[in-house]
Amino acid sequence: MEKRSRKKKQPAISLPEDLLVEILARVPFKSLCRFNCVSQSWLALCSDPDLRKRSPQALSGFFCFARDDEYHELRFLNLSGNGRPLVDPHLPFLRDVWGDVRVMDCCSSLLLCRCWKFSPMETDADYVVCNPGTEKWTVLPATKELHTKNIIRLGFDPAFPSRFAVFVLVQDLYDREITGVEIFSSETARWTYKQSKWDHGTSVDDDNDSVSVFFGDTLYLTTRDSSVITVDTEGKTWHKIRMPLSMQTQQIMVLSRSVREACMGCIWIILMIGANSQFGSLRIMLVASGQ
Repeated sequence: MEKRSRKKKQPAISLPEDLLVEILARVPFKSLCRFNCVSQSWLALCSDPDLRKRSPQALSGFFCFARDDEYHELRFLNLSGNGRPLVDPHLPFLRDVWGDVRVMDCCSSLLLCRCWKFSPMETDADYVVCNPGTEKWTVLPATKELHTKNIIRLGFDPAFPSRFAVFVLVQDLYDREITGVEIFSSETARWTYKQSKWDHGTSVDDDNDSVSVFFGDTLYLTTRDSSVITVDTEGKTWHKIRMPLSMQTQQIMVLSRSVREACMGCIWIILMIGANSQFGSLRIMLVASGQ
């Protein structure tokens, strides 16, 4: 009898690791997570933090505040179009600990909340930074400037998920001038006070009207004189960017962050001049660009 000829299996093509990394960096994040099951070597490769930072991540939803009700409640808009929302905007995991929870600010996937044991009528409240996706939270240590008379902002970069910062812009009680900034770092779990290095008289709008963006370890915030002020998480770098427009011009200023990759992006200022006029104009200015 003739023996069947067995075809020899061709060895798998082996790619150089640097080339494989470049290919995986362009794979959607969910697929990258699935590739962890291929082998031990792929598990180590796909789990590399630098590779995960470069992997494109699809936006599955975002938080927004409702303007059609009295309390401006937080909502989560699910962009996947399938099933129920990924997170519950009522934050039941916090309400199991605190009786009342109000969202003060949102930055990427983190929320800054003010929490009371029973009701907002209480004078003492805890400030909590939480991740609704993982249902984990951090209670900020108390500091005398952490109250609603000052401007409080949260800073978080998804490229560095293990750290965040909270900025408290300390305002003078009479003229609302910013006199300093207290900065909380999750890495040190401490507050640091820095005296303001912005121009004398710099002030911002009320808490809900002041537009802010966090980008590149720096907080960008609009001011009453149509400028943009910046301060980094260490309180070492301060800038004030003045807009090239007359103060008499009626305008609406919007800060916008666009992201190309996890560690890259840019900050845009969108100026809508004469927004209430039929012949209003639009100007766009690039403020900062990541490398």
